[in-house]
Amino acid sequence: MSKDNKEIGTIDLLRVFARGLLIQASWSFERMQSLGFAYAIEPVLRKLYPVQAEYESRLKLHMGYFNTQPYLASFILGAVVRLEQDRALGIKTDADVQGLKSSLMAPLGALGDSFFWGSFKPLVAVTAAALVMTGSWWAPLLFLVLYNIGHLGLRVSVLFRGYETGGDAVDLMARYRFTSWARLFKVTSLAVLGGLLGMMPLWRTEFRNEGAMPGIIEALAGMMIVLVLVEILRRGGSPVKVMLGLAAVCLVLAYGGVI
Repeated sequence: MSKDNKEIGTIDLLRVFARGLLIQASWSFERMQSLGFAYAIEPVLRKLYPVQAEYESRLKLHMGYFNTQPYLASFILGAVVRLEQDRALGIKTDADVQGLKSSLMAPLGALGDSFFWGSFKPLVAVTAAALVMTGSWWAPLLFLVLYNIGHLGLRVSVLFRGYETGGDAVDLMARYRFTSWARLFKVTSLAVLGGLLGMMPLWRTEFRNEGAMPGIIEALAGMMIVLVLVEILRRGGSPVKVMLGLAAVCLVLAYGGVI
């Protein structure tokens, strides 16, 4: 087979991505996500290794233990595709593919859980809940749209990044700044949740509130206030002074009949 036939292109990576969506479709108590990982990378292995015995050997290798956060697994998939390509082309005949997987899956598992389950999903969820309280019936649809665009877009992006860098975790952290975004999302989620609790006395079962302002205006105003407060805290503002100032402003608005 010629060298050109072993080059991995965009279509090949997109096939890996599509199959990677099923990485949790089958679990094993012994090897966890191994079957899903092998299924995702199988088309690439078949292209790179036309000899049946070698193809089966490489596929069996990827049936070894694998477990990480399912979204960031795309980065490892991309990196493994790159190493398998380099090995098939004779560029890195001694590439330690299994070692790369073992070194990345635990750190990315912890990072992905903290970012997706601990910050991104809660932020989108509390935002949708806040909109529900304003009478916006489309809030659940907004949750589905925002969350799926966010995680699917990121999964595609890190897959290609993993392929381009060959699994450079430092580059991944520097480019996507997961920890910084997770911290911002968590602070924002807590602020929105605090606003939700404050609106509870106004809540009615008819999916509306009885505030002085239209619900959507209250939601937008609340979001702007949250962003301003987050920026103040990020610049080193005192949390106590921020809380006292916010309480004073709320009292003035309440007595003025605005809220």
